Amino acid sequence: MVLLIVTVHLVLGVLQLMGFGQLSAHQAEWQKLAPDKKILDDINRESGDLKKRINTISDMTVRRSMLWAPKFNVISDDLPRGLWIRKMALDKTSLTIEGSVVSKTRNEINNVGLFVSALKQNDAFIKGFSSLEVNSIQRGKTNAVEVTDFTVMAKLK
Repeated sequence: MVLLIVTVHLVLGVLQLMGFGQLSAHQAEWQKLAPDKKILDDINRESGDLKKRINTISDMTVRRSMLWAPKFNVISDDLPRGLWIRKMALDKTSLTIEGSVVSKTRNEINNVGLFVSALKQNDAFIKGFSSLEVNSIQRGKTNAVEVTDFTVMAKLK
């Protein structure tokens, strides 16, 4: 009987050692795969971010069926002399236009007002927007030249 208990105990000990061996082997495999898993997780995260951006762009373009090329042409056509656009940003609620203006006659603010007024009066541009307003105007000097920076926001309907 004692021999049977010792034998069973030895068999269980050997099985336990085999289990530890398998566990160690699996842990070693996991450690080898960990860097690849991190790369895949990063790719999945980036893919999710890109899908969100694509959906946002689709929402703003396809579902609202707003044609942007003619609107951008109007912006280009209505630019007064000395005024230029530095950045345009489109999100779910608005189109933000950032730019600068210089003038020898020091009427930069008037030029921004004329630009916004021309956009408001253009039916091809204003269609699809609920409002178009100057958000900010800030004067500054760059190399002894007066430069006025401005931001215009057009809210989508």
